[in-house]
Amino acid sequence: MDKILVNIYFPAVCRSYDVYIPCSAEISDITGMLKNICGELTEYMFIASENSLLCDRNTGNILDINLTPEELCLINGSKLMFI
Repeated sequence: MDKILVNIYFPAVCRSYDVYIPCSAEISDITGMLKNICGELTEYMFIASENSLLCDRNTGNILDINLTPEELCLINGSKLMFI
């Protein structure tokens, strides 16, 4: 599987979006990708900073930036939070 569909919540604007992310990319690369597109996704109500990161929405645990979604056992429908 090349990509998975995850739900990413942006608490700053109280909105969530379904986004395809690559399974083989490290979370640091995915976070960088999200930083580039989050303005468009949120209609420019949220602009990512250098310190933005991805968390598991259910537990609040910060995702290790050196691991891939596959290594973190993320699956289709996983709920993440971008802060």
